[in-house]
Amino acid sequence: MDDWSVTTPRGLTDTVHDTILELLMNRGLEPGSALRTQTLADRLGVSATPVREALARLEGSGLVVRSARRGYRAAPLLSSEELGQLVDVRLLVEPGNAERACARTDDAFVTRLWAAVEEQRQAPTGPGYSGFKHYLEADWSFHELLAEGTGNPFIVRTLDSFRGFVQRLHQVEERVTDAQESVAEHEAIVRAFEDRDPTAAAEAMRVHLRRVLERAVE
Repeated sequence: MDDWSVTTPRGLTDTVHDTILELLMNRGLEPGSALRTQTLADRLGVSATPVREALARLEGSGLVVRSARRGYRAAPLLSSEELGQLVDVRLLVEPGNAERACARTDDAFVTRLWAAVEEQRQAPTGPGYSGFKHYLEADWSFHELLAEGTGNPFIVRTLDSFRGFVQRLHQVEERVTDAQESVAEHEAIVRAFEDRDPTAAAEAMRVHLRRVLERAVE
């Protein structure tokens, strides 16, 4: 049983899911490679059932793809075109989230936004996925909080569907290299909330996402 063996008493499918996710993010499972249920089960020291359940969940994130004839495979790396398409979808959704949330914000919500930014600032940025996964969680939590601030649960669910694809932006990285820039861009969004300026909040989000794309393509 190797270093990826699953031994924690936590929910087994959750543990297997997180372990396979880390393998995918760290290139322990190469993009495009076949993911054979029994092979993974043997590698992790578990039965095939939690592996199958975990792969189904990861398929929903876009990190795993499945076809009727070939079974599960690790998703290929996003191309520059796909990166642009992903950010394009976010540009259609997230500036509107910021604008709506800002229009109905209060001091308590602004405090929560600042807390989310501070959590992101303090999170480690590597090395390896295990070293920066908490940073990614903190980063994404900020965007989730803005969706929550709209008061529309369908917007929250829509944003959640992007999460796995956003993780793939960092799939080839040893560490997060744009943390300082990302935190500063989030701060600009929160300052618009402090000013109760929905238009500025939307524009600050738009600038942030465009810069995310620029850095990802680089």
